[in-house]
Amino acid sequence: MIESARFEIVLGVTSLILALWAVSYNLMLGYAGMVSFAHAAYYGVGAYTVAILLQRYQISYFAALAAAPLVAATVGIITGFVALRAVRLYFSLLTLAISQLLYSVAEGWYSVTGGDNGINGIVTPDQLTDYPTLYYFVAAIVGVSLLLMFVLTRSPFGAALLAIRENRERARSVGINVKAYELAVYTIAALFAGVAGALFPLVQPSVVPGMLFWTENATPVVVTLLGGVGSFLGPGFGAFIFTGLNNSLSRDFPYQLDVLLGAIVLGVVLLVPGGFASVPGLVAQLRRRVVGEETPSIEAETKGEAIRMIDVARAVEAHAIQSEHIERGKVLLKLEGLSRSFGGLRAVDSVNLEIHEGDRHAIIGPNGAGKSTLFNLITGRMRPSAGRVWFDGRDITGRPAHVVAKAGIGRAFQITMIFPRLTVRQNLQYAMLAHRGRTVQPWGLADRIYRDEAIELLDAVGLGPHADLPAGQLSHGDQRAIELAISLALGSRMILLDEPTAGMSASETRHAMELVRRVATDRNLTLLFCEHDMSVVFGTARTVTVMHQGRILMQGTPEQIRSNPEVQAVYLGELDMDEEEAAPA
Repeated sequence: MIESARFEIVLGVTSLILALWAVSYNLMLGYAGMVSFAHAAYYGVGAYTVAILLQRYQISYFAALAAAPLVAATVGIITGFVALRAVRLYFSLLTLAISQLLYSVAEGWYSVTGGDNGINGIVTPDQLTDYPTLYYFVAAIVGVSLLLMFVLTRSPFGAALLAIRENRERARSVGINVKAYELAVYTIAALFAGVAGALFPLVQPSVVPGMLFWTENATPVVVTLLGGVGSFLGPGFGAFIFTGLNNSLSRDFPYQLDVLLGAIVLGVVLLVPGGFASVPGLVAQLRRRVVGEETPSIEAETKGEAIRMIDVARAVEAHAIQSEHIERGKVLLKLEGLSRSFGGLRAVDSVNLEIHEGDRHAIIGPNGAGKSTLFNLITGRMRPSAGRVWFDGRDITGRPAHVVAKAGIGRAFQITMIFPRLTVRQNLQYAMLAHRGRTVQPWGLADRIYRDEAIELLDAVGLGPHADLPAGQLSHGDQRAIELAISLALGSRMILLDEPTAGMSASETRHAMELVRRVATDRNLTLLFCEHDMSVVFGTARTVTVMHQGRILMQGTPEQIRSNPEVQAVYLGELDMDEEEAAPA
């Protein structure tokens, strides 16, 4: 009976350690969208740190426990810096290589790690030889670690991670340094994996290089999938389920771990893609079907009504877009010989352009003229092959997109870019947090910061009734309204709009551009936009620049552009011909 009780306690301690390991991994996978295959390495580093300090240097276990996460975090930040030089698949492959490299170091460094024999005979400290005491000690360490991670995920820092997960490019455009935040969460995840690894010698007297082997990385990944990536505590529950299943199978199958890992992946993918966290919802849905209840309908998409409900006066007065008065006429943006080549193609060729403060400046030209490439060069999404970009007297040539955004340049993209799984309100709140430098804060509730400002602006642009709806469920026109709201919420000195009315109806276009014109005029914002709809261009712009084959063909007032024969031949004439061909006979 006593042995059985001790075994149950050890099993519980093992589950707690695995829960901490899995939840720390979910910081990357679930919150930042990073698929790493090196998390076993930092778990192993934590275990090795404790074993080495105990066996080689006779340091107390509690001092070694404090040192282990620091060592794991140090290794994490160094190796993470290397891995994050790549993105997506290549990032994952680099982490796999890092895991194997650290395994090779552990296996071959006999004088420190014991080589392939590992470090054996690790003695549990006297204070923890009592099994209930051991359990409560581990539970306390795991509980504190989980609480710290939970606070982090709800903080403005956690909001930045969610923004990166949803849309890296949009995150950059609102002022988030994506690489820096990814490195930070990678390091934090390594730190807590180190804590879990440091607890491992309490239940196993040996630390071996196999803990760092690349196949071991499957365990936190599968446990996280089993528990539910979308839930903070889901991976923790998954750890207890996994430990129980593994223990049950170990009595009958010699390769139970491999079988269990494969079975869990198949089961999660085919039956419960949301993992354990989605089971209550699936059960409720099944119950409704059995008893014949009607499933509550969820509005899959709005109908574009938001952008037609824009209250221009309220949008102009909204606190979120208050900005300092600027003196009209000063050169705000200056391009000098700006060029960008793709092999033998010069998409932008020696462009010289000045944009004055308070101006509404349109750039027009046929498809392939280089308009979007020019915007990408200005906003830091591309580096120019030659030339300089000056903003308010500051050289921003080739600066990263988040730096350009912080300098005061906001952007709406040609293809709608929002944070689709975040709510409409969170889209604005998180953009404000990033632009105002609050996302470095690892405490506080992000969803309560700037909430009133976000709701005020959403009401003004017609999105108030949909504030708590996932942004991806809005219609195309209403998603355009979100982009307009984000641009206004940032309070940028200059706003770049890349075909802002693309995909909108005539009514939506009229309301959207009325808002843009009123805000730009009343707040002295500088507006630079490209657009194919000439009624929008001539009804909004004060200055028009025509591009053709990467070069500037002409610049002038709308009247000068409209009446210029060369512009008509190159661009406006083409549009007239298209309209004639589209007209009914």
